[in-house]
Amino acid sequence: MFVEFSDISDDSRLWLYGSSKIISDDNQIKISKKIKDFLQKWTSHGEPLICSFKIFHDRFIILCLDEDRNPTGGCSMDGLQRLILSINDEFLLDLYNRLNVFISIDNQVECVNSKLLKSKDYITYDTLFFDLNINKKKELESWLVPIKSGWCKRFLD
Repeated sequence: MFVEFSDISDDSRLWLYGSSKIISDDNQIKISKKIKDFLQKWTSHGEPLICSFKIFHDRFIILCLDEDRNPTGGCSMDGLQRLILSINDEFLLDLYNRLNVFISIDNQVECVNSKLLKSKDYITYDTLFFDLNINKKKELESWLVPIKSGWCKRFLD
């Protein structure tokens, strides 16, 4: 059962997908419709799942599931992954490239392949990046961290 993003528990499980390119307003509308249609019918063992999503900063697709109300199973997760794969393929978003680092430069999100971080002279250990390894909605409050505190630090060493 789909609920508004602001209404889902802060303890909800979270999945983050970062797009290597900006998602246009037109594509955000199309993607949102696909996701909302799926989430409104999403179930696990015949029980509706309390879930939501949001597209942040024209780059990130964020899905939430309130597992306290009804946990998900393998088949329902397979359905979600098929949806994200189809969106990825249709809109060419490169959502599964885990070597991409999303940095914040002048309040804009830039996608940089981690292997190229060192070659960008404007990227330092203090440059903020979006940590896509968070697991709970409440962690969105602190998902922007300095590179020196994250997994991608080793690419600047």
